[in-house]
Amino acid sequence: MQLSLHFVAGLYKHDDGELDLPAFNQHFKAMDNKYQDGLNNFQKNTGKSHPLAARGASKRAGSGDVDLKDVKNGKLWAGEVTYGGQSFSINFDTGSADTLVNPDAYKPSKSKASKNTGKDFSVRYGDGTTAKGKIYTDSFSIAGLKADKVAIGRSTTTFIKDEESNQGVAGMGFSSIQTFPKELPPFFESLRKQKALDKGIFQFTLKRGSGSTLHLGSVDSSKFKGDVSYAKVDPLYGWWVTSAKVNNQKVTAIIDSGSTLISGPPDQVKKALSTVNGLEPISQSGQTRYQFDCSKSPSVTIEIAGKTVKLSDDQTHWSKHDGKCVLPIVGQSGIPLNGWILGDPLFRATSIIFDVDQNRIGFALQA
Repeated sequence: MQLSLHFVAGLYKHDDGELDLPAFNQHFKAMDNKYQDGLNNFQKNTGKSHPLAARGASKRAGSGDVDLKDVKNGKLWAGEVTYGGQSFSINFDTGSADTLVNPDAYKPSKSKASKNTGKDFSVRYGDGTTAKGKIYTDSFSIAGLKADKVAIGRSTTTFIKDEESNQGVAGMGFSSIQTFPKELPPFFESLRKQKALDKGIFQFTLKRGSGSTLHLGSVDSSKFKGDVSYAKVDPLYGWWVTSAKVNNQKVTAIIDSGSTLISGPPDQVKKALSTVNGLEPISQSGQTRYQFDCSKSPSVTIEIAGKTVKLSDDQTHWSKHDGKCVLPIVGQSGIPLNGWILGDPLFRATSIIFDVDQNRIGFALQA
């Protein structure tokens, strides 16, 4: 089954494409918090430090499509889910593992199947706000697929603002990084355990504007051309982690649908971009971004599982600042990981298959 996604983007850019520096910096604060919380949750859930932690830190099975809407010109993609008969748009995030929503999106009193688990949650965001509230379970459906007693965290305050119709975050990472208690797994795992899916697979195909989808339960070969290249992942890591190369430099990569950009440790980013002529590094607020003459075409390649993707001009010319174009690859000093986060630019170049059944992730060029 397939879900259409709407694209919420560009809160880091003004309408004219100019970089919004405060919002840009805010994004990285949010990423820092998300991954630090993931590391903390991993420690809590497994009793071990995460391997990537920086030193010192009864239904018929099926498939379905979710149409994803482009929100705010590339900030995120959101699609519709239903809890207790109440439908709303939500951002699907492979870099986290819990479903959290604004208070107006879901009202437990409107559903007879709703149950207060008696458990609380608290999650930090980059703007200094914290989403906190009660965890409920309720009937759930997405793209015609249904499950019972699926966990949802209802915040007592509105923690997502100015993102058009988006009302929350639906984590699609593994349970070892979830904030919720282990008996309240992520929604996709609930669908899988209740045999609502043909296969434990979901597939993102993201495009600027319209046409983005999240396919659930099988592989939709109409979304890509050529072969799919697969890489193994370890679910104990929590995130979708694999080896990759950026401009032939070996890196450890987290495949994150919830990130607008590509980021990594500053020294590694500097090395990977050292062969690209004409880049001007700008360091500010713990991040190093790279600017260049907009008439140029920086060469950036990403290789995973033997599949090499060259970013197009549309992807490399991400924003503008002071008359220069801004590359969507950033050195991020605050991130508590020995790894890179591969977000939107990779997703818009490929169709990505997340195979939970076989613990692997597949990449193919978009059709």
